Amino acid sequence: MNTHELAGLQAADPLGFLAAIGLLRVVTRRDQSARLRWIEAGTWRAVLDVSGSWNLPDVVMEDVERWRAGHAAVDFAIGAERKVQDLKPPPDDFRRLMESVNDDAEAASFVAAYATGVAVDGTGQSKPTSLHFCAGQQRFMDAVLDVRKTVTREDIVEALQGPWVGRSGPKSLRWRAASERYRALLSFDPSKEKPLTIPGAVWLGFQALPLFPVVPQGLRAVTTGFSGRGKRERFAWPVWSPPLSEDAVRVLVGTGRLVETTHEWRVARGVEQVFESAVIRSSQGYGNFAAADPR
Repeated sequence: MNTHELAGLQAADPLGFLAAIGLLRVVTRRDQSARLRWIEAGTWRAVLDVSGSWNLPDVVMEDVERWRAGHAAVDFAIGAERKVQDLKPPPDDFRRLMESVNDDAEAASFVAAYATGVAVDGTGQSKPTSLHFCAGQQRFMDAVLDVRKTVTREDIVEALQGPWVGRSGPKSLRWRAASERYRALLSFDPSKEKPLTIPGAVWLGFQALPLFPVVPQGLRAVTTGFSGRGKRERFAWPVWSPPLSEDAVRVLVGTGRLVETTHEWRVARGVEQVFESAVIRSSQGYGNFAAADPR
């Protein structure tokens, strides 16, 4: 096995964690023996074990080109009306989208992570994933389409190896911890400064979505890894030391009440740490992860 230590993918940041899982998904398409684990090096950082000697950024960019050539999981949003681009169409329309990808396993796994076709919000529209942090002029699928179009090999290298500096221009899904810029804490007006995005990490984080499906609980939409609702909503994720396959990671991140698991349960599964981050939503509807707390 060849080992890739990825200093840019740090587990204490939700975006770093999601990007590591997305990378595992992408690489597993080529190498079924790919395994993801975490090592403690001042902070928990991702390590990917693979059987081939190929270059990871090249593998990711080959997959990006596959998506750019056309993919049912995102192409439905091209030129679509605002509610469709924001994953908030009428439930009947979302169910038709689900039916349209029945024969495409990968596309179906993404659509199942967007919404349920059952749960609705206060206006009767589909209730999207708890990872939907966009509002105002921002639309979830519009950001995905933009990153698919603009992400570069250099962006992927930055995401994997760090440090995360970012660049202005590409849109963001707002998954980086504590990325909200509060006016009261700054000496300048943040609205006059273009925010910096880590496009490579955003793209890889998007690739993790199939491991975080949305399921109906009555008329509510519940996203894997999330607990609570409204101002009490939180996201919890594990850090593990043994090398795990994509399927094993899927089982682990799908564990309910992860924060409440016992020491014995964690030791038996190689879980070294559990992080939890509160979801902060503004009055305008924008979402953001608070800094993560170890649990």
